[in-house]
Amino acid sequence: MYLFGLFCFLSMALSLNAQVSTTGKIAGTVTDPSGAAVPNVTVSVKSGALLAPRSTRTQEDGSYLFDLLPPGTYELAAAAPGFNTSTQTGIVLTAGFTATVNSRLKVGDVSEVVRVEGQPVVDLQNNETSTTFDQTLLQDIPSGRDPWSTVAQMPGATVGTFDVAGDNSYQQSTMQVHGSTPAEQVYSFNGLDLNWPGANGGYTQFYTNHDSFDEFQVVADNAPASVPIGGVYMNMVTKSGSNELHGQVGLYYLTSKLQSGVKAPIYNGSPVISGSPFDMTRDTTASLGGPLVKDRWWLFGSYRRYDLRQRILAVTNQDGSPVVDVNHQTNTDLRSDFQVNSKNKFSFIWLYNEQNRFFRRDTMYQFVTTAASWKQIEPAYILQGLWTSQVTNSLLLDFRIGWNKITFPLSYQPGVSPTDINVQDVGTRTESIAAPYQFANPAWVLKWSVGGSWYKGNLHGTHNVKFGFEMGKAYNSYLYHVNGGINELFDNGNPIQVIAYDTPAKQKNYFRDDNIYVQDTWTVARRLTLNLGVRYDHFNTYYPQQTTDPAATFPQLFPATTFPASGNLVSWNTVSPRLGLAFDLSGKGDSVLRASYGRYYLMQGTGLAETANPVGFAGQIYTWNDANGDKIPQQNEWLVPSQQVGAFGGSSTHINSNMSRPYSEQISVGYERQLWRDLRVGVAYYYRTKKNMIGIENTLVAPSDYTPITVLPDLNGVPQPIVNGLTGQPLTLFNLDPAKQTAFNFVVTNIPKLNDNTYHGVEFTAVKRLSRKWQLLSGFTIQRQKGVFGRGFSDQATSDNFTDPNNDINRNNNYLNSDATYVFKVDSSYELPFKIGTSVNFQHYTGLPIQPVEIFGTNGGLTQGTETVILQPAGIKRLPSVNMLNLRISREFVLNERWHIMPVVDFFNLTNGQTPVSENNFVSPANSSYLRPSLTIDPFVTRFGLRFTF
Repeated sequence: MYLFGLFCFLSMALSLNAQVSTTGKIAGTVTDPSGAAVPNVTVSVKSGALLAPRSTRTQEDGSYLFDLLPPGTYELAAAAPGFNTSTQTGIVLTAGFTATVNSRLKVGDVSEVVRVEGQPVVDLQNNETSTTFDQTLLQDIPSGRDPWSTVAQMPGATVGTFDVAGDNSYQQSTMQVHGSTPAEQVYSFNGLDLNWPGANGGYTQFYTNHDSFDEFQVVADNAPASVPIGGVYMNMVTKSGSNELHGQVGLYYLTSKLQSGVKAPIYNGSPVISGSPFDMTRDTTASLGGPLVKDRWWLFGSYRRYDLRQRILAVTNQDGSPVVDVNHQTNTDLRSDFQVNSKNKFSFIWLYNEQNRFFRRDTMYQFVTTAASWKQIEPAYILQGLWTSQVTNSLLLDFRIGWNKITFPLSYQPGVSPTDINVQDVGTRTESIAAPYQFANPAWVLKWSVGGSWYKGNLHGTHNVKFGFEMGKAYNSYLYHVNGGINELFDNGNPIQVIAYDTPAKQKNYFRDDNIYVQDTWTVARRLTLNLGVRYDHFNTYYPQQTTDPAATFPQLFPATTFPASGNLVSWNTVSPRLGLAFDLSGKGDSVLRASYGRYYLMQGTGLAETANPVGFAGQIYTWNDANGDKIPQQNEWLVPSQQVGAFGGSSTHINSNMSRPYSEQISVGYERQLWRDLRVGVAYYYRTKKNMIGIENTLVAPSDYTPITVLPDLNGVPQPIVNGLTGQPLTLFNLDPAKQTAFNFVVTNIPKLNDNTYHGVEFTAVKRLSRKWQLLSGFTIQRQKGVFGRGFSDQATSDNFTDPNNDINRNNNYLNSDATYVFKVDSSYELPFKIGTSVNFQHYTGLPIQPVEIFGTNGGLTQGTETVILQPAGIKRLPSVNMLNLRISREFVLNERWHIMPVVDFFNLTNGQTPVSENNFVSPANSSYLRPSLTIDPFVTRFGLRFTF
């Protein structure tokens, strides 16, 4: 009956977002001089991070727990009649960290205080692999001032871009750690998952103010049951006010005059113009926090403006000058914290962001002209309410609600007319004339949450039970317009295909996600802690009734139709065990052995609904027979039923509602030890595999409908042997039965062969908090991720048709994703004599794998049009290894003991290693530019900064 009542109470209180903790814990045991437990001891904590001190009493076994403590430095006191009061100072808490503080009372007068200084360094209870970037790491390490540059400093992490002085801050990057994928990355704001709801759900729709964060915590592996994923979980904790007025003003600036010249990489004996050097960046921030009512009501506010202008050297204007890339970002952050009474605290947070990119280029093409780029003027905001309540000394509740709203537009450039048609050249990797489409994306995410922490001692050990469940809803819509209704495709200037779209198009998509979790941190004995968790998730996605636009450019291809609501395209109910143990090897609290197993279901957004939505952005692909040779597609040259070779989206794609949800399975074993003072070192082994992976099948076609062929026509129509353009060896392709040319019924479903994938990694770490003028965060990772390659299904339904045997050529034994064999990171700062501060940020990555491909059938000979074939598994050829070294020199000046002024000089890419990080992976016999560099790391640059704090 009691459990039923508790369940009802939680149900009425709505839900707890699947969140990683924004707070820390202090736990321990109080004993007397003989080592016996002392019950009913008054234990209290105080900190500048708390609006009011908190206290509790030890249980019968002498144990106690303080949960939901904001990050900060704490003082803990234990007092009991007949004993001296024991006080321990300098206890540093970061988000997710459990400090084990045991107190041994001495017999004596309670008024006598015994003080102990020092701080726990090793977390003896938790299993999660996490990295916490506190204020010193966020502010004092030279890097781009954005989430992706921050994650890049974490041991084992790789990102999709290599940032120099913030040159990639304007666009989010994919991230990977220990074999994770983009469907395993979460942007959590103050403990609430508020990702962009589209695609696989693993991206953000909000750009952040770096100086508004108190801490930036990243959980990578072994996450507890409260966390949905086992990848890159970023928990960004907003600063709050305090009882003292405090603030910060920062300015960071550089120009092209402070940058080295561009070194062109050599390709086939000639220099290749590449890179995106700076014209200018200017990053200005200001923040202020303090009490409105001391010990009762705190306020904090922050503002940032970031301007970035670059030159894209590989793409030029008609006069030969490089095109420019202009970006502008602003953030406004406000937070109010109100202490209702000693046990209840309420917080309200408002975050607003404008992300404006005036020449956005991020299609599949490497060279995009100014006219073919997009103009993006994007506003977004987040509203959050947080309430923490201490019901009893043992029970705490945490309520949260969050709302994230965005309108994301991609517009044609002002000079593009309605008659300008997008041109794509797959051979030269170029896009020109106009952007491929005009687009708007209104979207929102709403989360409700409540959760609890309950502590009980003397029950076969001590138990800290975390529990909660969530309810969330998300909406994602797309509005498309395509000039002329088509895109034109060429291969090295030769017309090959036309893609016709159902434009104008508008679609609406929704998903619901709910979960319940419970996690018991059970300290069986003083040296052994078990973390036993289980998580239940429900996910469904759907679209409402919708009607295609009657004003479609090609009504004969896309007639106006009303489609009923889909109902649940999938309705998944899954259970995830999270099991771990932590064992204090020495019994002194200075070393711990950890082992974990967990299942983590991959994130899902509206991507499945988007793929199946019949009024979504759909298209049909036709062979283009440019009979008059004018390279202008007249309808009689392509709009012929017999020339259709493909289709995607719309009613040609469906979802297998019975398919299973993809998941990631992880096992890890690690050892961590306090080596010297607050320096700790560790070693860990990580294993990961993914199952129930999803792909596309065409149910109207069988593999037997494809015939092996060994010849294709050349430009003159003469049959020639098919040859692998990379190896020079004969190659067999497969031609579709002409009777099945227009047979399209693509189904998104589980593909068993994709289950062949494994990640193995060994990682060595060394971490030291800032003390005695020195701090360190470093890691060395040796890893491998191999398996069956999958192109995914969300971009175009035909991008990886598993019915087509051409797509299976060299599919096996690929190095997957951002596989870098060796990853080495060092973040460190040290104060030299005369208070001169130095800090270094070094990153090394083995070059990422290249997967060579070739397009066959551009001159005809294939019923299905063209085929993009893998010539060699990814990883046989790799990009060059990357080494990036950043250095900071600073000097802090203190005025009147309160006002701090710090000029800084940052040297980015100090070795001036302008390494190619993107190369053309297309092999083309007509005009081969295989491995031609298309992007290099920007050259050495100096950035000046000035930070004023009080």
